[in-house]
Amino acid sequence: MPEWAVPAALPLSDDLRDPEPVVQRRAVRRLVDSTNWLGLRWPELVDAFMALGRADIPLARLTEGHVDALRILTEAAVEPVGDALYGVWASRSGGTGLTITRDGDRWRLDGRLLFASGAGLLDRALVTARTPDGSTHVLLDCAVRDWPFDTADWRTRAMELSRSHRTQLAQPVEARRIGADNFYLDRWGFHPGGIGVAAVWTGGSARVLDLLGERAGNEDQKAARLGRARTELLTAVALVRQAAIAVQCRPIDPRPVATVCRAGVAAAVRRLLDEVRVLAGPAGLAFDEPLTRAVDDLAMFVAQQGVDSDARYLGGRP
Repeated sequence: MPEWAVPAALPLSDDLRDPEPVVQRRAVRRLVDSTNWLGLRWPELVDAFMALGRADIPLARLTEGHVDALRILTEAAVEPVGDALYGVWASRSGGTGLTITRDGDRWRLDGRLLFASGAGLLDRALVTARTPDGSTHVLLDCAVRDWPFDTADWRTRAMELSRSHRTQLAQPVEARRIGADNFYLDRWGFHPGGIGVAAVWTGGSARVLDLLGERAGNEDQKAARLGRARTELLTAVALVRQAAIAVQCRPIDPRPVATVCRAGVAAAVRRLLDEVRVLAGPAGLAFDEPLTRAVDDLAMFVAQQGVDSDARYLGGRP
């Protein structure tokens, strides 16, 4: 793959790839501190996110979440708390999610939250909740180190190192409110954040091809599949970079730009993974742990893209 096509991976030494939580936290801290994330314009930011994904997929997921949180706080004109590691916990998957009420001078959260990435690693998270009648969406900056997490129900090795566990709450929490009612959903940066995630998927695809390495071989059939996989990667790179240029040039409605980017990149990544699985064969997928982990991690990560919802939105536009 030509050097101009995909940014080189951010440096991550082998000693920071240990799955122990204390080492993972140190690795995320290293990646967070490696780049002036808030100083980057969108074209530079997506290149940095691609370099992040190319370094390590689960660690990239955690680092991107921290960067996303800092950018959200910047939009709200609020400073982060000290040197805390942050995440963004906003999932309402499967009808779950948190409700919020006042409890004296504190906020009380009730309900079940899925996919709390970085559970047990992060210091703080931007957490979304709705009022009991569902009419208002509230964003809180919460201290989460002492929250209870259910770590037993993750049934796959895919993205297990992102530590995206469940939490069940029925208690007041240490938190501060961020922004006005519905700030999280109404802010300009909500949809462009999806472009950043798509950039990490793209970098993860480059990592998969890096790990595939010589397994691709030189036979005609293998060369053709590798060529298709590389084309899919370059398609994803082009979509991410073009979307970044578009949202940098405000004023613009960011939703269609971000939705096209996410949908197009996700489709390219899935096609790339189909080719890689054939190229790796059963031996590569069974015996090459870094490769098969990267394949499985990326497939799970990109599964968060709403295939049908994105298609309905794009198909319903003029």
